[in-house]
Amino acid sequence: MLPSNTIKKAAAVALALTAITPAAATAKPIGITPFGEKYSSPPTTTIVRVTPPAGGFDWGDAGIGAAGGLALTLIGVGGALAVSGRRTPPAAPAN
Repeated sequence: MLPSNTIKKAAAVALALTAITPAAATAKPIGITPFGEKYSSPPTTTIVRVTPPAGGFDWGDAGIGAAGGLALTLIGVGGALAVSGRRTPPAAPAN
């Protein structure tokens, strides 16, 4: 019989794989109703075009990017410090 730890790991991997697989059963072709009848015409799509400002530097976006970069850096450094143990030299033997 397998150890309990191995079974737990296998179950976790199986659960993760089933969670990320696409749900193919929910897909249906475009233009067909659930009863198999075709539409007389496909649904129309509205296209919205967004034009950027005339030019210039967006300081708001730059600030958001800088703050996000700083936050990620601090999280990375904090995680590295938390994972690595502090190494102290061995104590001198008592005489």
